[in-house]
Amino acid sequence: MAVMEQDELIRDLDRIVEAANRAKELASESSATTVAELAARLGISESALTAFVETLRELMGERPIDPRTARRAAMIAAANQLWENELGPVLSSAQVRELLGGVSRQGVDERLKSRRLIGLRDSGGRWRFPAFQFEDGQPLSALVDAFWTLAKGTMSDWTAASWCVEPDDALEGRSPLQWARSGEDLERLKLVARQDAARLSR
Repeated sequence: MAVMEQDELIRDLDRIVEAANRAKELASESSATTVAELAARLGISESALTAFVETLRELMGERPIDPRTARRAAMIAAANQLWENELGPVLSSAQVRELLGGVSRQGVDERLKSRRLIGLRDSGGRWRFPAFQFEDGQPLSALVDAFWTLAKGTMSDWTAASWCVEPDDALEGRSPLQWARSGEDLERLKLVARQDAARLSR
């Protein structure tokens, strides 16, 4: 190969390397801008977006995070948040033990097994307890009974909990929670729960 051709080739390679390095710099700069733009477009704070990604990295360790994994993590987080928005605050097992007067973990487990408490499993397998079921530190037994009437059928626990806070025409437009708190005609609440469970299981 002629010296002139070699020099030209070297200059071309240098230009390619320089362009590649510049592209890398621009990508690095634009990714920071993209985070801000994405956060603004989605209406969430940059810190929340950053915390999500950092937590995902902490949990995944050195394993690569592919788009499918990131999307699934986001969907799980969103689902949990949406359910909490729907149901109001959900309590941990420790919080429920304290609310019930310092009962043991076994005491909470016994109440769950005997269906005297509304408990929901989250995506991590942990128990969560909707705060709406408590009045003066104790579960509303009529509401808990109505919940289990639906939850023991084909309806998921989370959907049955949602039923508890949704207005129902059969209860004069009130939710089962409002009806249970009123203390009136609790037999009617049981009947509506049985009817809804039968209708939804078809």
